[in-house]
Amino acid sequence: MRRTLKVTSSLSSRITGFSVCVPPIDFPGVIVLFVICSALCGCQSARHQLGLSTRPTIEFTDVPLAGVDNPDKVSAISGRVFGARPGQQIVLYAHAKTSWWVQPFANQPFTKIQSNSEWSSTTHPGAEYAALLVGPDFHPPLTPNVLPTEGVFASAITKGELAFWHRWWFVPLCVIVGAAIIFGAHRFRLRQMSKRLNLRFEERLAERTRVAQELHDTLLQGVLSASMQLHVAVDQLPENSPVRPALNRVLQLMGRVVDEGRNTLRGLRSSIESAQDLENSFSRVPQEVGMPEGIDFRVVVEGSCMPLRSLVRDDIYRIGREALVNAFRHARASRIDLQLDYDPSQLRVLVRDDGCGIDTNVLKSGRDGHWGLSGMRERAGRIGARLKVLSRAGAGTEVELCVPGDIAFESSSSSSSSKWLCDLYQRHLRREQRVPE
Repeated sequence: MRRTLKVTSSLSSRITGFSVCVPPIDFPGVIVLFVICSALCGCQSARHQLGLSTRPTIEFTDVPLAGVDNPDKVSAISGRVFGARPGQQIVLYAHAKTSWWVQPFANQPFTKIQSNSEWSSTTHPGAEYAALLVGPDFHPPLTPNVLPTEGVFASAITKGELAFWHRWWFVPLCVIVGAAIIFGAHRFRLRQMSKRLNLRFEERLAERTRVAQELHDTLLQGVLSASMQLHVAVDQLPENSPVRPALNRVLQLMGRVVDEGRNTLRGLRSSIESAQDLENSFSRVPQEVGMPEGIDFRVVVEGSCMPLRSLVRDDIYRIGREALVNAFRHARASRIDLQLDYDPSQLRVLVRDDGCGIDTNVLKSGRDGHWGLSGMRERAGRIGARLKVLSRAGAGTEVELCVPGDIAFESSSSSSSSKWLCDLYQRHLRREQRVPE
């Protein structure tokens, strides 16, 4: 058995025979109640639209910007009235500092309501705006501290619209746009610099290849020819000839010159095509320079190998090779390690030995007539890398080369912000490590 609750409201007393039965739990009954309430609200809104509401209301449709009172500036303001009676008018006020000022002028305080219930006028700038619905016999005060209420049938107050440069989103938007412009300009400049560097390194590589070809075709071939003719002459000498030992020493010396010349030409014409070639090239350095016996040499690779940019790979190899050659020839070490660390943020080359070390004065200014350290610093600065040499007499030497990932690798997983920081770091190092020509 279904129980029902009969509700009779004041509305039902005005509408004959109207009652609402609301089931306390029944879901269809709730829907019926919702529809009836919506219809009643719609009727109330329609009554406002038709001017049948017992209480008139005012709303604004166009509000000026907020500002300080300025007698030389006026702005448009408009709105509409629901439920106004014939003869009623609108009185506008603008709030400035501590008082309300009648608008637009003291001798024109009334704004007429049009036939479509809309009104429009002008007003001076203010922090807030008020519209009052008054009768024809109303005498509006010109500058009250508090809005009048006697003789006012309806009122509405609204704040002035803020200028867009005063909105909360204006400053963040300016920051975002400025950052986007700076980032775009930076990327454009970096792309232009990369093109110029690529062209410069290609020209250098072509010039080195040309010099290596000429040296091979002239100097090295001439020394080889002279060595072969001298070898034939020595073979024709008797075994007990007194000049034979001297000529044999000359042949040995010429052989070393030829070997060193070949190594030099190989270096001039080398082009490290991949990270694996870089590791193999460092591994061949002891055979190329003639590593003394008793030295433990190791090449250690950390991380996954990544393809190198052509414009920096040869300089990375030259710096590492120079550090190894110095260790083999001058360190008198028993162990030499070369470590390659591949990380998306940087490529790190570390050459460490346990030899006699480098004197502090030599470490700062270099040895007279030798350009190894200064040449390494110049190459590192040219590619935007960081070179650090740590050594003390009798304590061994460490040479560390760090190249930012977006400079060293063909493709780097670094984010845009890290690339931007790497580029700033690169320019800073160039200024610090620039070597006068």
